[in-house]
Amino acid sequence: MRNFFNLFILSLAFGAQSQTMTTHPISYYGIGEIGQQSHSIYDALGRTYVSYFDSSQLNIFNPSTYSNLTTGNTLLSIGINARASQYSQDAASSNRFFALADHFALGFKMKKRMGLAFGLKPYAKRGYAFSEKIYTGLDSLKYSYSGRGSVSDFFVGFSYALLQSKKSYLALGANVNYLFGNVYNDRSSILISNTTYSGGLSSASFLVKTIHLDFGFSYKQQFGRHYQMCLGGTIDPSQKLNTTYVAAFYTSNNMSDPTQYDTLSTASYHGHIISGLTYSFGMSNRFFFDGWKRKARTLHPNLLLNLSYSFKSGFTHDFDSIASWSAGNGQHFGIGIQFCPESKIYENIASLKAFDKLSYRIGAYRDQLPYFKDQVQYVDKGVTFGIGIPILAQQSLSTLNFGFSLGQRGTFTSGHLMESYVGINFGVILSPARFEPWFRKRKLD
Repeated sequence: MRNFFNLFILSLAFGAQSQTMTTHPISYYGIGEIGQQSHSIYDALGRTYVSYFDSSQLNIFNPSTYSNLTTGNTLLSIGINARASQYSQDAASSNRFFALADHFALGFKMKKRMGLAFGLKPYAKRGYAFSEKIYTGLDSLKYSYSGRGSVSDFFVGFSYALLQSKKSYLALGANVNYLFGNVYNDRSSILISNTTYSGGLSSASFLVKTIHLDFGFSYKQQFGRHYQMCLGGTIDPSQKLNTTYVAAFYTSNNMSDPTQYDTLSTASYHGHIISGLTYSFGMSNRFFFDGWKRKARTLHPNLLLNLSYSFKSGFTHDFDSIASWSAGNGQHFGIGIQFCPESKIYENIASLKAFDKLSYRIGAYRDQLPYFKDQVQYVDKGVTFGIGIPILAQQSLSTLNFGFSLGQRGTFTSGHLMESYVGINFGVILSPARFEPWFRKRKLD
Protein backbone atom coordinates (compact mmCIF):
# COMPACT_ATOMS: atom_id res chain seq x y z
CA MET A 1 0.00 0.00 0.00
CA ARG A 2 2.87 2.37 0.81
CA ASN A 3 4.38 1.85 -2.65
CA PHE A 4 1.00 2.59 -4.22
CA PHE A 5 0.66 5.96 -2.51
CA ASN A 6 4.29 6.79 -3.33
CA LEU A 7 3.45 6.14 -6.97
CA PHE A 8 0.43 8.42 -6.70
CA ILE A 9 2.40 11.33 -5.22
CA LEU A 10 5.19 10.89 -7.78
CA SER A 11 2.70 10.88 -10.64
CA LEU A 12 1.05 14.05 -9.34
CA ALA A 13 4.39 15.81 -9.28
CA PHE A 14 5.35 14.48 -12.71
CA GLY A 15 1.99 15.45 -14.17
CA ALA A 16 2.12 18.95 -12.73
CA GLN A 17 5.52 19.56 -14.30
CA SER A 18 4.93 17.82 -17.63
CA GLN A 19 1.63 19.39 -18.61
CA THR A 20 3.33 22.54 -19.84
CA MET A 21 3.55 22.11 -23.57
CA THR A 22 1.44 22.36 -26.67
CA THR A 23 2.86 23.47 -29.98
CA HIS A 24 0.35 25.75 -31.67
CA PRO A 25 0.28 29.58 -31.78
CA ILE A 26 -3.47 29.64 -31.08
CA SER A 27 -2.57 28.77 -27.49
CA TYR A 28 -1.69 32.47 -27.27
CA TYR A 29 -5.35 33.35 -26.72
CA GLY A 30 -6.89 33.60 -23.25
CA ILE A 31 -5.23 31.19 -20.84
CA GLY A 32 -4.22 28.72 -23.53
CA GLU A 33 -5.96 25.87 -25.27
CA ILE A 34 -8.90 24.73 -23.16
CA GLY A 35 -10.21 21.18 -23.13
CA GLN A 36 -7.45 19.62 -25.20
CA GLN A 37 -7.83 16.45 -23.18
CA SER A 38 -7.01 13.03 -24.51
CA HIS A 39 -7.60 9.40 -23.61
CA SER A 40 -6.32 6.29 -25.33
CA ILE A 41 -9.77 4.64 -25.46
CA TYR A 42 -12.04 7.55 -26.30
CA ASP A 43 -9.59 9.23 -28.69
CA ALA A 44 -9.52 6.04 -30.76
CA LEU A 45 -13.32 6.30 -30.99
CA GLY A 46 -13.41 9.73 -32.60
CA ARG A 47 -13.05 11.58 -29.28
CA THR A 48 -16.45 10.35 -28.11
CA TYR A 49 -16.03 10.73 -24.36
CA VAL A 50 -19.34 11.37 -22.76
CA SER A 51 -21.56 8.27 -23.10
CA TYR A 52 -19.16 5.31 -23.24
CA PHE A 53 -18.75 3.60 -19.88
CA ASP A 54 -18.56 0.16 -18.33
CA SER A 55 -17.19 -1.38 -15.14
CA SER A 56 -13.71 -1.96 -16.61
CA GLN A 57 -13.05 1.73 -17.45
CA LEU A 58 -12.68 4.94 -15.50
CA ASN A 59 -14.37 7.70 -17.51
CA ILE A 60 -12.95 10.86 -15.93
CA PHE A 61 -14.87 13.07 -18.40
CA ASN A 62 -18.33 12.14 -17.06
CA PRO A 63 -18.46 12.01 -13.23
CA SER A 64 -21.80 10.16 -13.16
CA THR A 65 -20.11 6.98 -14.40
CA TYR A 66 -18.09 6.35 -11.21
CA SER A 67 -20.93 4.44 -9.53
CA ASN A 68 -20.94 1.99 -12.47
CA LEU A 69 -17.61 0.52 -11.35
CA THR A 70 -17.50 -3.02 -10.01
CA THR A 71 -17.67 -3.44 -6.22
CA GLY A 72 -14.29 -4.40 -4.81
CA ASN A 73 -12.28 -3.49 -7.92
CA THR A 74 -10.26 -0.28 -7.75
CA LEU A 75 -9.20 1.16 -11.13
CA LEU A 76 -6.01 3.15 -11.62
CA SER A 77 -5.88 4.98 -14.98
CA ILE A 78 -2.71 6.55 -16.40
CA GLY A 79 -2.33 8.19 -19.81
CA ILE A 80 0.56 9.46 -21.95
CA ASN A 81 0.00 11.63 -25.01
CA ALA A 82 2.47 12.30 -27.84
CA ARG A 83 2.09 14.33 -31.01
CA ALA A 84 4.20 14.94 -34.11
CA SER A 85 3.14 17.99 -36.13
CA GLN A 86 4.12 19.63 -39.39
CA TYR A 87 3.29 23.34 -39.72
CA SER A 88 3.08 24.99 -43.10
CA GLN A 89 2.28 28.49 -44.32
CA ASP A 90 2.82 29.43 -47.94
CA ALA A 91 6.28 28.02 -48.81
CA ALA A 92 7.56 27.79 -45.22
CA SER A 93 7.23 24.69 -43.02
CA SER A 94 8.56 23.27 -39.75
CA ASN A 95 8.20 20.13 -37.64
CA ARG A 96 7.49 19.83 -33.91
CA PHE A 97 7.10 16.97 -31.44
CA PHE A 98 5.96 16.81 -27.82
CA ALA A 99 5.03 14.13 -25.31
CA LEU A 100 3.54 14.48 -21.84
CA ALA A 101 1.79 12.63 -19.05
CA ASP A 102 -1.88 13.28 -19.70
CA HIS A 103 -3.81 12.12 -16.66
CA PHE A 104 -3.57 10.10 -13.46
CA ALA A 105 -6.81 8.99 -11.79
CA LEU A 106 -8.07 6.48 -9.24
CA GLY A 107 -11.67 5.32 -8.95
CA PHE A 108 -13.62 2.82 -6.89
CA LYS A 109 -17.11 2.00 -5.70
CA MET A 110 -17.79 3.14 -2.14
CA LYS A 111 -21.12 1.40 -1.54
CA LYS A 112 -23.71 -0.36 -3.67
CA ARG A 113 -24.84 2.84 -5.40
CA MET A 114 -21.94 5.25 -4.78
CA GLY A 115 -18.71 5.80 -6.68
CA LEU A 116 -15.68 8.02 -6.03
CA ALA A 117 -12.73 9.10 -8.17
CA PHE A 118 -9.88 11.57 -7.88
CA GLY A 119 -6.82 12.48 -9.86
CA LEU A 120 -4.99 15.02 -12.00
CA LYS A 121 -5.64 16.07 -15.59
CA PRO A 122 -4.86 19.11 -17.79
CA TYR A 123 -7.24 22.05 -18.02
CA ALA A 124 -5.39 24.54 -20.24
CA LYS A 125 -2.02 24.48 -22.00
CA ARG A 126 0.12 27.07 -23.72
CA GLY A 127 3.26 26.59 -25.78
CA TYR A 128 4.57 28.36 -28.87
CA ALA A 129 7.68 30.18 -30.07
CA PHE A 130 8.43 32.08 -33.25
CA SER A 131 10.56 35.05 -34.28
CA GLU A 132 11.42 37.35 -37.17
CA LYS A 133 14.42 39.49 -38.09
CA ILE A 134 14.10 42.97 -39.54
CA TYR A 135 16.88 45.07 -41.07
CA THR A 136 16.21 48.77 -40.50
CA GLY A 137 19.03 50.07 -42.69
CA LEU A 138 21.43 50.61 -39.82
CA ASP A 139 20.66 47.86 -37.34
CA SER A 140 19.23 44.34 -37.30
CA LEU A 141 16.39 43.68 -34.91
CA LYS A 142 14.99 40.32 -33.81
CA TYR A 143 11.42 40.17 -32.54
CA SER A 144 10.52 37.02 -30.59
CA TYR A 145 7.14 35.80 -29.36
CA SER A 146 6.77 32.87 -27.00
CA GLY A 147 4.27 31.32 -24.63
CA ARG A 148 4.52 28.62 -22.01
CA GLY A 149 2.80 27.17 -18.99
CA SER A 150 -0.30 25.21 -18.05
CA VAL A 151 -3.29 25.14 -15.75
CA SER A 152 -3.80 21.75 -14.12
CA ASP A 153 -6.98 20.26 -12.69
CA PHE A 154 -6.95 18.24 -9.49
CA PHE A 155 -10.43 16.77 -9.15
CA VAL A 156 -12.50 14.76 -6.70
CA GLY A 157 -15.68 13.29 -8.16
CA PHE A 158 -18.71 11.57 -6.68
CA SER A 159 -21.67 9.81 -8.29
CA TYR A 160 -24.85 8.18 -7.06
CA ALA A 161 -27.00 5.67 -8.93
CA LEU A 162 -30.68 6.61 -8.66
CA LEU A 163 -31.59 3.41 -10.50
CA GLN A 164 -29.47 0.29 -10.62
CA SER A 165 -30.66 -3.12 -11.79
CA LYS A 166 -29.56 -5.83 -14.22
CA LYS A 167 -31.20 -4.03 -17.14
CA SER A 168 -31.30 -0.35 -16.09
CA TYR A 169 -28.86 2.19 -14.71
CA LEU A 170 -29.37 5.90 -14.05
CA ALA A 171 -26.83 8.03 -12.18
CA LEU A 172 -25.89 11.63 -11.46
CA GLY A 173 -22.45 12.88 -10.56
CA ALA A 174 -20.26 15.93 -9.99
CA ASN A 175 -16.58 16.81 -9.99
CA VAL A 176 -15.11 19.37 -7.61
CA ASN A 177 -12.02 20.70 -9.38
CA TYR A 178 -9.14 22.75 -8.03
CA LEU A 179 -7.51 24.60 -10.94
CA PHE A 180 -3.97 25.85 -10.47
CA GLY A 181 -1.09 26.98 -12.63
CA ASN A 182 0.58 29.81 -14.57
CA VAL A 183 0.56 30.68 -18.26
CA TYR A 184 2.85 33.29 -19.84
CA ASN A 185 3.04 35.38 -23.01
CA ASP A 186 6.44 36.96 -23.68
CA ARG A 187 7.42 39.49 -26.36
CA SER A 188 11.02 40.63 -26.81
CA SER A 189 13.01 42.81 -29.17
CA ILE A 190 16.79 42.43 -29.46
CA LEU A 191 19.37 44.61 -31.20
CA ILE A 192 21.71 42.22 -32.98
CA SER A 193 25.32 43.33 -33.34
CA ASN A 194 28.80 41.98 -32.80
CA THR A 195 29.15 43.67 -29.43
CA THR A 196 25.73 43.59 -27.76
CA TYR A 197 22.42 41.82 -27.55
CA SER A 198 20.60 44.62 -25.80
CA GLY A 199 16.84 44.87 -25.92
CA GLY A 200 13.60 44.73 -24.00
CA LEU A 201 11.08 42.17 -22.82
CA SER A 202 7.36 42.43 -22.12
CA SER A 203 5.93 39.57 -20.06
CA ALA A 204 2.27 38.97 -19.22
CA SER A 205 1.18 36.11 -17.00
CA PHE A 206 -2.01 34.69 -15.53
CA LEU A 207 -1.92 32.83 -12.21
CA VAL A 208 -5.05 30.73 -11.67
CA LYS A 209 -6.05 29.30 -8.28
CA THR A 210 -9.74 28.52 -8.02
CA ILE A 211 -12.50 25.97 -7.42
CA HIS A 212 -14.49 24.81 -10.43
CA LEU A 213 -17.53 22.49 -10.70
CA ASP A 214 -18.91 20.29 -13.45
CA PHE A 215 -21.80 17.81 -13.52
CA GLY A 216 -22.89 14.74 -15.45
CA PHE A 217 -25.59 12.13 -15.94
CA SER A 218 -25.59 8.66 -17.45
CA TYR A 219 -28.33 6.21 -18.36
CA LYS A 220 -28.05 2.62 -19.53
CA GLN A 221 -30.85 0.31 -20.64
CA GLN A 222 -30.69 -3.31 -21.81
CA PHE A 223 -33.26 -4.32 -24.43
CA GLY A 224 -33.41 -8.11 -24.68
CA ARG A 225 -30.21 -10.11 -25.18
CA HIS A 226 -28.87 -8.31 -28.23
CA TYR A 227 -29.04 -4.55 -27.69
CA GLN A 228 -27.93 -2.09 -25.02
CA MET A 229 -28.31 1.70 -25.18
CA CYS A 230 -26.32 4.22 -23.15
CA LEU A 231 -26.94 7.96 -22.93
CA GLY A 232 -24.63 10.45 -21.27
CA GLY A 233 -24.30 14.16 -20.81
CA THR A 234 -22.21 16.73 -18.97
CA ILE A 235 -22.62 20.40 -18.18
CA ASP A 236 -19.98 22.90 -17.13
CA PRO A 237 -21.82 26.08 -16.07
CA SER A 238 -20.40 29.55 -16.57
CA GLN A 239 -18.11 30.27 -13.62
CA LYS A 240 -15.62 32.87 -12.42
CA LEU A 241 -12.03 31.69 -12.01
CA ASN A 242 -9.96 33.60 -9.44
CA THR A 243 -6.95 34.92 -11.34
CA THR A 244 -3.98 37.22 -10.82
CA TYR A 245 -2.67 39.07 -13.87
CA VAL A 246 0.93 40.32 -13.80
CA ALA A 247 2.41 42.65 -16.44
CA ALA A 248 6.16 43.34 -16.37
CA PHE A 249 8.66 45.18 -18.57
CA TYR A 250 12.43 44.58 -18.55
CA THR A 251 15.50 45.91 -20.33
CA SER A 252 19.01 44.49 -20.54
CA ASN A 253 22.33 44.85 -22.34
CA ASN A 254 22.36 41.06 -22.73
CA MET A 255 18.93 39.58 -23.37
CA SER A 256 20.36 36.05 -23.33
CA ASP A 257 21.09 36.34 -19.58
CA PRO A 258 17.94 36.87 -17.42
CA THR A 259 20.10 37.60 -14.35
CA GLN A 260 21.10 40.93 -15.95
CA TYR A 261 17.55 42.17 -16.57
CA ASP A 262 16.58 45.57 -15.16
CA THR A 263 12.93 45.98 -14.21
CA LEU A 264 11.30 49.02 -15.78
CA SER A 265 7.84 48.40 -14.35
CA THR A 266 5.66 45.66 -12.93
CA ALA A 267 2.00 45.63 -11.96
CA SER A 268 -0.30 43.00 -10.49
CA TYR A 269 -4.08 42.90 -10.79
CA HIS A 270 -6.63 40.58 -9.19
CA GLY A 271 -9.77 39.65 -11.06
CA HIS A 272 -11.59 36.81 -12.78
CA ILE A 273 -11.44 34.83 -15.97
CA ILE A 274 -15.00 33.82 -16.83
CA SER A 275 -15.63 30.43 -18.38
CA GLY A 276 -18.69 30.20 -20.63
CA LEU A 277 -21.33 27.50 -20.57
CA THR A 278 -20.13 24.17 -21.94
CA TYR A 279 -22.21 21.06 -22.39
CA SER A 280 -22.01 17.71 -24.17
CA PHE A 281 -24.32 14.86 -25.05
CA GLY A 282 -23.65 11.39 -26.40
CA MET A 283 -25.22 8.06 -27.27
CA SER A 284 -23.70 4.59 -27.29
CA ASN A 285 -25.34 1.59 -28.93
CA ARG A 286 -23.98 -1.88 -28.18
CA PHE A 287 -25.07 -4.91 -30.21
CA PHE A 288 -24.48 -8.47 -28.97
CA PHE A 289 -24.35 -11.30 -31.48
CA ASP A 290 -25.07 -14.98 -31.06
CA GLY A 291 -22.21 -17.45 -31.15
CA TRP A 292 -19.98 -17.41 -34.23
CA LYS A 293 -18.48 -20.80 -35.06
CA ARG A 294 -14.76 -20.59 -35.78
CA LYS A 295 -13.20 -24.04 -36.23
CA ALA A 296 -12.63 -25.39 -32.70
CA ARG A 297 -14.07 -22.35 -30.90
CA THR A 298 -17.24 -20.29 -30.62
CA LEU A 299 -17.04 -16.49 -30.36
CA HIS A 300 -19.59 -14.12 -28.83
CA PRO A 301 -18.80 -10.74 -30.44
CA ASN A 302 -20.26 -7.33 -29.71
CA LEU A 303 -20.25 -4.10 -31.70
CA LEU A 304 -20.35 -0.60 -30.20
CA LEU A 305 -21.43 2.57 -32.05
CA ASN A 306 -20.66 5.91 -30.34
CA LEU A 307 -21.99 9.36 -31.24
CA SER A 308 -21.22 12.61 -29.40
CA TYR A 309 -21.77 16.36 -29.63
CA SER A 310 -20.32 19.19 -27.52
CA PHE A 311 -20.83 22.94 -27.37
CA LYS A 312 -18.08 25.09 -25.88
CA SER A 313 -18.47 28.77 -25.06
CA GLY A 314 -15.51 31.11 -25.20
CA PHE A 315 -13.71 32.73 -22.25
CA THR A 316 -13.93 36.36 -21.16
CA HIS A 317 -12.45 38.35 -18.25
CA ASP A 318 -13.21 41.35 -16.01
CA PHE A 319 -9.72 42.94 -15.96
CA ASP A 320 -9.86 46.65 -16.81
CA SER A 321 -6.14 46.75 -17.57
CA ILE A 322 -6.22 44.48 -20.64
CA ALA A 323 -8.28 44.47 -23.81
CA SER A 324 -11.34 42.29 -24.08
CA TRP A 325 -10.99 38.84 -25.64
CA SER A 326 -12.93 37.82 -28.70
CA ALA A 327 -15.09 35.15 -27.07
CA GLY A 328 -15.76 32.65 -29.83
CA ASN A 329 -17.78 29.45 -29.43
CA GLY A 330 -16.74 25.94 -30.44
CA GLN A 331 -18.43 22.66 -31.27
CA HIS A 332 -17.42 19.01 -31.43
CA PHE A 333 -18.86 16.16 -33.50
CA GLY A 334 -17.53 12.62 -33.10
CA ILE A 335 -18.36 9.09 -34.16
CA GLY A 336 -16.65 5.85 -33.15
CA ILE A 337 -17.01 2.11 -33.67
CA GLN A 338 -15.58 -0.65 -31.48
CA PHE A 339 -15.61 -4.37 -32.27
CA CYS A 340 -14.83 -7.04 -29.68
CA PRO A 341 -14.65 -10.60 -31.09
CA GLU A 342 -15.36 -12.11 -27.66
CA SER A 343 -17.61 -10.70 -24.95
CA LYS A 344 -16.93 -13.56 -22.52
CA ILE A 345 -13.16 -13.54 -22.37
CA TYR A 346 -12.70 -15.08 -18.94
CA GLU A 347 -15.25 -17.85 -19.51
CA ASN A 348 -13.65 -18.91 -22.82
CA ILE A 349 -10.03 -17.88 -22.34
CA ALA A 350 -8.67 -21.40 -22.93
CA SER A 351 -10.05 -21.61 -26.48
CA LEU A 352 -9.35 -18.05 -27.65
CA LYS A 353 -6.61 -17.05 -30.03
CA ALA A 354 -4.56 -13.89 -29.44
CA PHE A 355 -6.54 -11.66 -31.82
CA ASP A 356 -9.86 -12.82 -30.34
CA LYS A 357 -9.03 -11.10 -27.04
CA LEU A 358 -8.46 -7.59 -28.43
CA SER A 359 -10.82 -4.64 -28.86
CA TYR A 360 -10.63 -2.87 -32.23
CA ARG A 361 -11.60 0.83 -32.52
CA ILE A 362 -12.00 3.37 -35.32
CA GLY A 363 -13.57 6.82 -35.47
CA ALA A 364 -13.67 10.32 -36.91
CA TYR A 365 -14.16 13.81 -35.47
CA ARG A 366 -14.62 17.43 -36.47
CA ASP A 367 -14.08 20.26 -33.99
CA GLN A 368 -14.84 23.93 -34.54
CA LEU A 369 -12.35 25.66 -32.24
CA PRO A 370 -13.12 28.95 -30.44
CA TYR A 371 -10.34 30.80 -32.34
CA PHE A 372 -10.48 32.95 -35.45
CA LYS A 373 -8.06 34.29 -38.04
CA ASP A 374 -9.35 37.12 -40.25
CA GLN A 375 -12.88 36.21 -39.08
CA VAL A 376 -12.41 32.61 -40.27
CA GLN A 377 -12.81 29.94 -37.57
CA TYR A 378 -10.18 27.29 -36.85
CA VAL A 379 -11.23 23.68 -37.49
CA ASP A 380 -9.65 20.47 -36.18
CA LYS A 381 -10.65 17.29 -38.02
CA GLY A 382 -9.29 13.80 -38.42
CA VAL A 383 -9.67 10.03 -38.26
CA THR A 384 -8.73 7.72 -35.40
CA PHE A 385 -8.06 4.07 -34.70
CA GLY A 386 -6.73 1.95 -31.84
CA ILE A 387 -6.73 -1.33 -29.96
CA GLY A 388 -7.34 -2.50 -26.41
CA ILE A 389 -5.29 -5.36 -24.97
CA PRO A 390 -6.59 -7.06 -21.81
CA ILE A 391 -4.12 -8.18 -19.17
CA LEU A 392 -5.61 -11.58 -18.34
CA ALA A 393 -3.27 -12.57 -15.51
CA GLN A 394 -5.18 -13.38 -12.31
CA GLN A 395 -8.52 -12.36 -13.92
CA SER A 396 -8.14 -8.65 -13.24
CA LEU A 397 -9.76 -5.80 -15.19
CA SER A 398 -6.37 -4.39 -16.27
CA THR A 399 -5.89 -3.34 -19.90
CA LEU A 400 -3.39 -1.65 -22.19
CA ASN A 401 -4.87 0.75 -24.72
CA PHE A 402 -3.40 2.47 -27.77
CA GLY A 403 -5.03 5.27 -29.73
CA PHE A 404 -3.83 6.93 -32.94
CA SER A 405 -5.14 9.99 -34.75
CA LEU A 406 -4.37 11.52 -38.14
CA GLY A 407 -5.65 15.05 -38.44
CA GLN A 408 -5.35 18.62 -39.63
CA ARG A 409 -5.93 21.87 -37.78
CA GLY A 410 -6.28 25.34 -39.23
CA THR A 411 -8.65 27.65 -41.08
CA PHE A 412 -8.12 25.78 -44.37
CA THR A 413 -7.67 29.17 -46.04
CA SER A 414 -4.82 29.93 -48.41
CA GLY A 415 -2.03 31.86 -46.73
CA HIS A 416 -3.02 30.84 -43.16
CA LEU A 417 -1.07 28.51 -40.87
CA MET A 418 -1.95 24.83 -41.26
CA GLU A 419 -1.02 21.95 -38.92
CA SER A 420 -0.95 18.30 -40.02
CA TYR A 421 -0.34 15.91 -37.14
CA VAL A 422 -0.08 12.34 -35.96
CA GLY A 423 -1.23 11.75 -32.39
CA ILE A 424 -0.34 8.73 -30.28
CA ASN A 425 -2.04 7.98 -26.97
CA PHE A 426 -0.99 5.23 -24.62
CA GLY A 427 -3.06 4.35 -21.58
CA VAL A 428 -3.00 1.69 -18.93
CA ILE A 429 -5.82 0.74 -16.58
CA LEU A 430 -4.60 -1.23 -13.59
CA SER A 431 -6.87 -3.22 -11.31
CA PRO A 432 -6.07 -5.79 -8.62
CA ALA A 433 -7.00 -9.43 -9.02
CA ARG A 434 -10.35 -10.45 -7.58
CA PHE A 435 -8.70 -12.20 -4.67
CA GLU A 436 -6.30 -9.34 -3.89
CA PRO A 437 -8.16 -6.02 -3.51
CA TRP A 438 -6.11 -2.89 -2.84
CA PHE A 439 -8.57 -1.58 -0.27
CA ARG A 440 -9.76 -4.33 2.05
CA LYS A 441 -12.48 -3.76 4.62
CA ARG A 442 -11.86 -6.14 7.50
CA LYS A 443 -14.49 -7.34 9.94
CA LEU A 444 -14.12 -8.84 13.40
CA ASP A 445 -16.37 -11.69 14.47
